[in-house]
Amino acid sequence: MSSLIHTMNMGTPTIHRRSSVAGQLLAAVGLVAGLALSSSPHASAQWPGALLAGAAGLYIWYSHRRVNRVLQHTLQTERLWQAVATGCEVGIVMLRPRRDQLGRFLGYEIAEANERAHSLFSPDVEKLAGQLLIDVLPSQLHTSFLHRVNAAIESGLPQVEEHAFSRPGKAQDAVRWLHHQIVPIDGCVALVMRDTTEAHRTMHAAREREAFYRTLVDCLPMAVFARSTRPSSAGEYVVWNKAAAEIMQLPADKILGRKANDLLPPEISRRGDEQDLAVLRDPRIHHFPNLIYRTPNGERIVDLLKAPVYGVDGEVDHILSIARDVTEQKEAAEQLRLASRVIDETGDAVVVSDAVDRVVMVNPAFLNLTGMTPTEVIGRSAELLGMPPLRESHLPGVTQALRSGQRWSGESHQVCQDGRNLDTWLSVSTLRNDMQKVTQHIRLFSDISVLKAHQRELAEQARHDSLTGLPNRRAFGERLNQAMARARRNPQALAVLYVDLDGFKGVNDRYGHAAGDRLLAEVATRLLACVRLTDCVCRLAGDEFTVILEGAGNPGEVVRICQRIVERLCLPHEMNGDAVVVSPSIGAAVMQAGESPDALCQRADAAMYSAKHAGKACFVMSKDPVGSDAELHEPRRQGAI
Repeated sequence: MSSLIHTMNMGTPTIHRRSSVAGQLLAAVGLVAGLALSSSPHASAQWPGALLAGAAGLYIWYSHRRVNRVLQHTLQTERLWQAVATGCEVGIVMLRPRRDQLGRFLGYEIAEANERAHSLFSPDVEKLAGQLLIDVLPSQLHTSFLHRVNAAIESGLPQVEEHAFSRPGKAQDAVRWLHHQIVPIDGCVALVMRDTTEAHRTMHAAREREAFYRTLVDCLPMAVFARSTRPSSAGEYVVWNKAAAEIMQLPADKILGRKANDLLPPEISRRGDEQDLAVLRDPRIHHFPNLIYRTPNGERIVDLLKAPVYGVDGEVDHILSIARDVTEQKEAAEQLRLASRVIDETGDAVVVSDAVDRVVMVNPAFLNLTGMTPTEVIGRSAELLGMPPLRESHLPGVTQALRSGQRWSGESHQVCQDGRNLDTWLSVSTLRNDMQKVTQHIRLFSDISVLKAHQRELAEQARHDSLTGLPNRRAFGERLNQAMARARRNPQALAVLYVDLDGFKGVNDRYGHAAGDRLLAEVATRLLACVRLTDCVCRLAGDEFTVILEGAGNPGEVVRICQRIVERLCLPHEMNGDAVVVSPSIGAAVMQAGESPDALCQRADAAMYSAKHAGKACFVMSKDPVGSDAELHEPRRQGAI
């Protein structure tokens, strides 16, 4: 462009230099002639002409001198702009219309372009000057660019646009951005281009970073929001993430760019202003715990942090707030506190152990029950503390129940610090993690020692005669089975005696039931006195008694005991001042090999009836199975001991 201007004005300095010299000569001649004529006597007629010629010469000389100074300044300015155009970072291109010989428009021709235009526009073309614009312009810019050039020429006003384009054969990352200013100049066009690629890349990177951080902040589970403290936008929200929108039930597009008092309840707005003022007065991180926020979904408990954000000038220009909704956490903590209190206050003992059954927690009821202290319990094996291990051998069915996620319950025992063995009702369950691995065992047990003692007492009562205190028919059957089992394991003699009182009904009818009961109690006492401590005396019903003789060495031993019983029971009883004698009829049977309890009892019972038929006050020994002969013994006639 500069060379074009220079070319257009190349002859001007020479012409002006020649005119200046001629003017100087004309002025000099005129002055000399004037002086000569002024001294001549005939000068009056020629004087004005000479002066006029001299004045004209002076005028021409002065004018050309002035023009020369202007041209010199113009040349200096031209050189300056030429240097600027050559070295500047802006591409400059002069366009002029190209027409054929018939004057038809062929396109815009590049008249001049500086070096920067070469590098920006088309570095592959060695010389832009003389090229048609359409030949060097990237194809994707043809339509819009030519439209802008025509618009500039038609309107006479500058046109501005910005385009992204990639050069043929270049990689995708070679996309460039050019900012064009199209200026019409006397039918020509000046094109000023500026490379804005780096600015666009910087802006794009900034937008990507902003999008990244916005996404990051939106993904945070805590509410994040910020307010401006700049004078022009003080109090306006500039950040409001999704968690904040969820907690406050207020979307970001409703609050960004607005102030708290525009949308939030007055108490929340006022409290926020006070908190921000506190941060401004003391620029550090401030903690505001357990704040109550009333939202359309109810009250929320929030833990809030506020911190100053400094601008490039070192002044606080924003206040950042990070709020964590701790409502569920507080509710869970309250539930845990309540559960802990319930566990502490319950009367049942609670023991929590880990996956390998080491105790991690016990409640006061367990300590009170066992007499142990926390230091003696925590970290120790539950089994070593006297609790039953979670094995089938100790708790039948516990393994299957716990594996299926069910609770096992049943009776168990707990050994106390002082050695006591408590009867307990135990419930065992397990806790599992997300991987279904057992993390804790929970034992809950109650002391049922009193209940078990009462049950045993009732069981004893159910197996004993309330009148005599002797084992009853049910207990007799159990004890006979046990005794016969022992006799089989350790071969030894065992005999069963069936004792029936003779004449008891008459006594009961004559003296009354109370007297009859006293007589039965006395008979029980006498029977116990006749047998050994290892023998068992039972009352079946009414006046029927049985005796189990364990370890009777031989039949003679059985005979001696039977004789003693007959003798003692035949002694008189005092009844309302009367001496009443009630004799026994006894049937005895010694257990045979392979004999069942029922068969043994049948033989003893049959022998007893044989004794009654034999005259009473005697006993009969059954030697063989039922139906065989029996041996009759009459103590009185034989001189019983």
